[in-house]
Amino acid sequence: MTLQENIQRIKKMMGLNEQTSNELNKQLEWWKSYIQSPMYIERLKKEFPGKQQDFIEKERQERLKNLSNVKDQTHFVKAIEKEPGYTSGKMIPKNYEGEYYDYKEKKWKKNKWFPNSKGYDKKGHVYFEKEFNPKNWNPYPGYETIPSHEFGHLVDDAGVRIPQSTKEKIYKYTQGGEKESPSRKIGDMSFDYYSTPSEFINRIQPIRYLLKQQGIYDANTKVFSIDDYKKMMNNSTIKQNQHFKDVLNSLKGTEEEKKRNFIDLMNTIANNERDGSLSLDKVA
Repeated sequence: MTLQENIQRIKKMMGLNEQTSNELNKQLEWWKSYIQSPMYIERLKKEFPGKQQDFIEKERQERLKNLSNVKDQTHFVKAIEKEPGYTSGKMIPKNYEGEYYDYKEKKWKKNKWFPNSKGYDKKGHVYFEKEFNPKNWNPYPGYETIPSHEFGHLVDDAGVRIPQSTKEKIYKYTQGGEKESPSRKIGDMSFDYYSTPSEFINRIQPIRYLLKQQGIYDANTKVFSIDDYKKMMNNSTIKQNQHFKDVLNSLKGTEEEKKRNFIDLMNTIANNERDGSLSLDKVA
């Protein structure tokens, strides 16, 4: 038996294969490729109308730079919260913007950094629970795209770069989500957890990744079409993805309005986030 055959035999015994063991890295490389693509630049131009080319290029380079040390900024832990499986991933912002709603005191408060009892609190670092470790890849079904979600927060410094027009568009299309469950306030707009611009847009990014993996659409080269939307809605892998479900649930209006607004978001927004609460809670 050759060395390569022996490695494959061991991987099979462990329940691993090349696809699953490298899935986290695939999502990271997708991000790098996407940011460097011509379509990313075109979407940035739409988000920052009137800005000169040098501004747009500098913005892209800053976002790409945020992924340059990702291996040193990524940690795999047993449980981020008290119980394993509650929070799959979390990114610690360098800066916070807006206010969050304190349910105990029933009022809005400014976000600020505070130490974590487990030490999972390094600014600009990403924490994943152990099932996302490439050496033991075994996430819950539908949560396989957690890495692309958290890397999205890292790209935009947890939303510091988001343009006002994007926030307003998300608010318009989601109406801020459930009014009885406020999470974030930015200016005079309040959002629930899933419609907060950071969380909403970084659920769009995993869908873009899956569309590429499923051979439906490539965000690097194409404009998202009605035909792409129809194929997406009929794809079983995408339909079971939790990020996809969250986005469809957050969009308001008729099915036709949701379709039109989803297509608009895919073609006008590169990536944005604006929230300090950057985890995906499985039980939320």
